[in-house]
Amino acid sequence: MTHPSIKERFREILLQHNFPQHYYLLAISGGVDSMILLNLFRESSAKFQVAHCNFQLRGDDAIRDEEFVRDYCAKHTIPFHSVKFDVEAYQKTGNYSVEMACRNLRYDWFKEVQKVNNLDYLVTAHHLDDNLETFIINLSRGTGLKGLVGMQIDNGKIFRPLLEFTKSQLIRYAQENNLDWKEDYTNETDDYTRNKIRHHISPILKEIHPQFNTNFLQTLEFLNDNQQIISQQIQLAKTSLFKGENPIRINVDELKKLNPLASYLHYLFELYGFLSTKELIKFLDSNTGSEIKSDTYRLIKDRNDLLLIPIKNSTENEIQILDDFIEINSLNLKFVKSKNPNEYATEIVDFTTILFPLKLRKVREGDFFYPIGMGGKKKLVNKFMKDLKLSKLEKENVWLLCDQNDQIIWIVNHRLDERFKTTQTSKNFLNITLC
Repeated sequence: MTHPSIKERFREILLQHNFPQHYYLLAISGGVDSMILLNLFRESSAKFQVAHCNFQLRGDDAIRDEEFVRDYCAKHTIPFHSVKFDVEAYQKTGNYSVEMACRNLRYDWFKEVQKVNNLDYLVTAHHLDDNLETFIINLSRGTGLKGLVGMQIDNGKIFRPLLEFTKSQLIRYAQENNLDWKEDYTNETDDYTRNKIRHHISPILKEIHPQFNTNFLQTLEFLNDNQQIISQQIQLAKTSLFKGENPIRINVDELKKLNPLASYLHYLFELYGFLSTKELIKFLDSNTGSEIKSDTYRLIKDRNDLLLIPIKNSTENEIQILDDFIEINSLNLKFVKSKNPNEYATEIVDFTTILFPLKLRKVREGDFFYPIGMGGKKKLVNKFMKDLKLSKLEKENVWLLCDQNDQIIWIVNHRLDERFKTTQTSKNFLNITLC
């Protein structure tokens, strides 16, 4: 690719990604890559604003870079945002390297600026050499295919329109177009992993094969094609195996037929936060009621199925019933006092046997009641649910209707307590309806 075509190719990429429809936030450091990006955007008709991060790690040079980008934006009437970070203070909040701390700080701030200003995409000046460094870093960590496909030009959140250009191409473009930029002296040190790769590994690879950059770009295209094939196959497996919505039910025997099992488990469950394939394989042969959790989902073994359920933030475990007529919308229950039993009611209680206020609550260890039809014999609620062969999830969703003294009146939708049943002498009734 000749240098003048960078501008033409850049415009093609913008058109391919429907740039007139979007409003961009450009991450501009003041270095050559980001200043080329800023110049190309300024010469296009795209709508954009600029964001600059000062990490205060390079003394006066950091101040110089911020003022340089600020002055450029002021000269060309470009909306400008800047922030100063205390990287050392942030590092103390966790086990972060300088690189990771800076990354977390800037991307969190970029999201905030985008939200406040209603900006669709973050745009960065990553180029092909950056992608090579990412490839080598991920390769050294033992990543899977997903980590080798590298950064994408458009991942739905971040736009990287310079990704197919090499660093040397960009520098020549900047020189030929008399662009101004500021050098970051820390790029010349070996203090960071990327710098070591940039200074010592990448040059050797390019020396071994003169067409290395072209071949590497082609390799990334092949890897991305393969990743798409895998994604399509995983979606087919998911459509076949994942049944229902909440919970999603997955048959273990059918899951075990997949080959290679470990790879399928990784791709099928990583989206739900389960990242340990060994733990998933072991879990397939666990006992009923066993459970593992990610940050967002639960996976429960229910006989020969797995139940995949989102973790709810709700902590509601008790609902008060203060009147003799009330509707509980969250449980679709209606309570109505009447002098006549309602033949359409789900359950009918002798009103004179209960003490208000009533409450609905979840099951506790040691709960017992006297199931109607068992001649007044006491039974533990957990034993009752076990006899019904309720799954762990079904047990968690059971509610108990209790009176003022915490006596169980009704295991909702399952069994009434003998002490509160109606008789021939009952004159007032509490009609309970599942609506």
